[in-house]
Parts: sequence; C-alpha cells; structure tokens
Amino acid sequence: MTIKEVAEKTGVSTDTLRYYERIGLLPAVPRKANGIRDYDEFFIHLVSFIQDLKSVGFSLEAILDYIKLAKLGETSNEARKQMIIEVQNILLNKIKVLYTMVEKNSYHLEHYNDVLLPQTNKLMYRFK
Repeated sequence: MTIKEVAEKTGVSTDTLRYYERIGLLPAVPRKANGIRDYDEFFIHLVSFIQDLKSVGFSLEAILDYIKLAKLGETSNEARKQMIIEVQNILLNKIKVLYTMVEKNSYHLEHYNDVLLPQTNKLMYRFK
C-alpha cells in the first residue's frame, strides 16, 4: 500500500509518516523496485498504536522509549507500566493546574465589576 493510502486509513499525514520513519518510530518501510514505499497492514497497526499512546499523553520521545523497551520483551513489562504511571501523573498534575486556572477565572467573572475592571482601568491609563 502507498504512503497516501496509509495516510488515508490512519488519518496521519504523509509528512508525519515520513517523520515517524526518520526518527525511528516506524521501522524502515520496504520499497518497491521504483523506490516507492510499500506499506503492509503491520504499519497500519503500528501507526494506530502510536496514535493511541499520543492520545493518552505520551510524547513522541516517550513513545520511542516505550517501543525500545517493548523490543526487549517481557523483561521490560514493569518499566513500560511505570512509563504509563508517569504519564498519568503528568496528566493529573495538568488537570490540577487547569482546575486552579478555572477557579481563578471564575473569581474574575464573579468580581469583574468590583475587582478586575477597576484594576484593568487603572493599569490602562499608561497605554493612552
């Protein structure tokens, strides 16, 4: 299958597929005699796997590390599980930060006229 077909099936752009191959997220893609990449179903599954890890907060660098560990086999099961725990902790911390931001924004909304608006007006005199 061509790179365009893989892009259509996975929703990942052709540029991204080439990038994934260049950085080692995808193994070298076999090529036809004319030099055109010749993907098989394995690549569809691997790209879907990468997308799944990205969707739960893994960076591309972390996915590379995860795949390197996975290549070691069962001896890396615990290390891979630990990576998932670390990503989850990062996400939970981001949620806490976002929640704090929402609380502060709610305060600004509740006190717009008596706090934020006067503060804004006081600061804006220098812009006139």
